[in-house]
Amino acid sequence: MKVKFECPIDFIKSDVWLNLGFVESDKPEYLILNPGTDSYYDGKYFEQFKNLKVVGTPSTGVNHLDINYLKSKGIDFYSLLDDRDSLETITASAEFTWIHIMNSFRGFSNSMKSVNDWRDSDNESSLRFRELSGKNIGIIGFGRIGRKVKRYAESFDMNVKFYDPYVDGGCSSIGDLYDSDILSINCYLNDETKNMISNGFLDGFKDGLVVVNTSRGEVVDESYISKLIKDNKIFYSCDVLRNEQNIESLKNSPLYKLNKDGHPNLVITPHVAGVSVDSQRKALEIILKLCMK
Repeated sequence: MKVKFECPIDFIKSDVWLNLGFVESDKPEYLILNPGTDSYYDGKYFEQFKNLKVVGTPSTGVNHLDINYLKSKGIDFYSLLDDRDSLETITASAEFTWIHIMNSFRGFSNSMKSVNDWRDSDNESSLRFRELSGKNIGIIGFGRIGRKVKRYAESFDMNVKFYDPYVDGGCSSIGDLYDSDILSINCYLNDETKNMISNGFLDGFKDGLVVVNTSRGEVVDESYISKLIKDNKIFYSCDVLRNEQNIESLKNSPLYKLNKDGHPNLVITPHVAGVSVDSQRKALEIILKLCMK
């Protein structure tokens, strides 16, 4: 079976695909995309592969490719969501979400910048953050990552509530999360969640709310979030921005500009939550097995 990898594989032993019967080729029947791409996989891109039968992406998100084009051409498509049991073994994104939560509450990244001042009295006052124990965390989206964040939070003796209209046992409305000290956004991007957090959405929450977004940048209105940051209403910590397949547009983001100016109420990482040797190897193996169906 001829396969072409657009995703990085230099750190993965070739046995992963060779043992499944795949051989690399520039004329593939099987194409494995790179979810970390800074461009969009459109019809023009796919047209160059005349023998293409199956496309896979080792990710849950699919906003980096034109699925409708693949459907129109009868090309099978798979993402990690097509094997949810195996997906549960991948923990990198949930772990990285928890790093964002801990850093936002304990100021770890700020502390790293203050080593030269060591025992200076200003260090103590500027780095006096809060404990997680006993605090309230609200989770929006209770899928794989949301469930793991809940488990991590409970191990830190936090009070956990979640909102997901498609999962039993959660809150009946966003308003039930208003007492949160931390809001973790872990929902899937679709037509329902796009621009979900926009003008007025966070009005009922307490000032000083920590908002962590490792979902997708398109879930939030970045102008709205930027205003709340500048007005000291929230601390925003994210691994995602809008327009990740159009870097020129991404760099015009008001959040990107605030980060460049070093705003103290903002932390951004460059969408690397799922980037680990273990998670990417697992994801590739899952996708290859799906493509063999």
